[in-house]
Amino acid sequence: MKAGWRERKEESGLTAALGTDSEQTMVQLRELFGNPPDFQAAAIRIGTANGFICMLKTLSDHKTMSDKLLIPLMEESSEGNIPLQFQQLEQLRQERLGVLPFVYAATVREAAERMLAGDAILLAEGVDKALCIEIGGAAVRAIEESKSQRVNRGSDDAFTEAIDTNISLIRRRLRNPLLRIEPFTAGDETGTSMSLVYLENAAPPSLVAELRSRLKAIQVKAIYDSGNVEELIKDKGSWFFPTVLDIERPDAVASLLVEGHCAVIVDGSPFVLIGPAVYGNFFISAGDYYVLPVFANMIRLLRHIAFMLSLFLPALYLCVINYHSQIIPTALLYSISGQEQGSPFPTGFMLVAMTLIFEVLREAGTRVPKNIGQAVPLAGAIILGEAAVQAGIVSSMILIVVASTELCGLVTPHYEFSSTARIIRFGMLLLSSILGIYGVFLGTAALVIHLTSLHSFGVPYLKPFAPFRGKQQKDMLIRLSLNNEDPSR
Repeated sequence: MKAGWRERKEESGLTAALGTDSEQTMVQLRELFGNPPDFQAAAIRIGTANGFICMLKTLSDHKTMSDKLLIPLMEESSEGNIPLQFQQLEQLRQERLGVLPFVYAATVREAAERMLAGDAILLAEGVDKALCIEIGGAAVRAIEESKSQRVNRGSDDAFTEAIDTNISLIRRRLRNPLLRIEPFTAGDETGTSMSLVYLENAAPPSLVAELRSRLKAIQVKAIYDSGNVEELIKDKGSWFFPTVLDIERPDAVASLLVEGHCAVIVDGSPFVLIGPAVYGNFFISAGDYYVLPVFANMIRLLRHIAFMLSLFLPALYLCVINYHSQIIPTALLYSISGQEQGSPFPTGFMLVAMTLIFEVLREAGTRVPKNIGQAVPLAGAIILGEAAVQAGIVSSMILIVVASTELCGLVTPHYEFSSTARIIRFGMLLLSSILGIYGVFLGTAALVIHLTSLHSFGVPYLKPFAPFRGKQQKDMLIRLSLNNEDPSR
C-alpha cells in the first residue's frame, strides 16, 4: 500500500527546512502541488527585500488577500534588495499585519498544509521561515435549518460543513470561558481537521482523556465525514446499536456539553459527534425542553412505545397467527383467517416481503431528486399496497401491520437508532416463525443481554436503569421541570 503524502518524507523532502531563497521555496511549493492552475504566486516587495506571496485561489479569496496583505505591504515597501532578518519580518508583521491570525512554517510540509487550510504564504528573501496568514474566503454553505432533527419550537439553525462556523454556533450558546477546544488532524491523504470540545467544569477528566487518546490513535488514509470518525472511536462489541450520538442541532450539543458530555466536530461534516451516548439519549429531542413538561413526557413515552412496536409488532403478529390464534377474539380471528386464506403465500413470507418493499421505497426516496423525493415513497406505498390487496397477493391485515411498524420506526428522534430497529426486526421475524412466542422471548433475552454488555466510553449503555441508580436518572426518562432542575447538573 502506498503511503500518504505526509508519510513520504524522505523521497519528497517534505520535512526539509525552508531556505532563505524565496524564489526557490516558491518553486519547491509549486512543484509539490504539481503546478496546478489554482496555485497563484505573485512577486511582491516586503520592506527592503523581494519576496513572493503564494496561495491556492480555490481555497482563498483573492480580493481578501489583496486588501489584507498586498495593500499594507506595498505601503511599507522601499527600493533596493536587502535580504531581511527574521526579527525584521516579525516587526513588519506586527506593524502592518498585527490583527491577522498567523503562524510560521519552518518546513515545506508545514507550508503546504497551511496553504491547503486556506492560508496565504508570505516568503521573504533572507528569511528561512514562511509567514502563513489566515485570510479565509473559501466558499461555504450558509447556516440553514436542521433537515433531519426538526422540532416544532426552538432555534432553526443547524451545523454546516465548516468547522469554524460550527464552533461559533456552540460558543454563541455557551458563553463560558471554560469551554475547551482541542484541535486534531486525521487522514494521511485528506488531513481532515477535527476538534474535541468540552466544558472543563462539567466533563469528567477520565472521559476527556479517553476521547483524546482515541482521536490521537486514528490511523487511516482518509476521513471524509464524522461517520468515519464515529466508526473509528466507538466502543467495540456493538452489533447494531450506536454508542455515539450524531447531532445536527447546536442547541442540543450545547445542552449535552453542560451535562458533562464531550463533542467531536469534524471539518466537512454537518453532524457533531457526542459521547458518551446511552440508550435513553436517543429518545430525547431538543424540542422536549421548549414545551411544557406534561407534553414532553407524553411524547417521550410515546417514543419508547413506538420503538418497541417497531421491533416486535410483525413478530408478535406472526407468532399469534401461526401458533397462538386462541388468544385472538373470535370475530377478529374469522376476519383475519378469511383474508389469510385468500393469499397464495405464507404469512411469514409476506411479512418479510412487504417489509423489504417498504425499505426499497424508503431508499428510493433518498435517491430521486429532492423536489419529488417525498412523493416517491408515499405514492409507491399507496399504489403497491392497494394493488397487492386487490390482487389477493397480500391481506389487508399484513399491510396494516407493516405500515404501522414503519410509521412507529420514524418516531425515534435519531435516524441512526431507528435504523437499528429495522435490522433487529428481521431477526425477530425469523425466531417467531420457527419458535413462536418462545422465539420472541429468546430474542428479547438476547437483546437485553447484549444491551447490558455495551458501554459508551466506559459508561454502561443502559445507565441509569441497569444498574439502577434512581438519583442519576434526572430527566433521562421523565422530563423534569426547569424549576426542579439540579443546579449541579
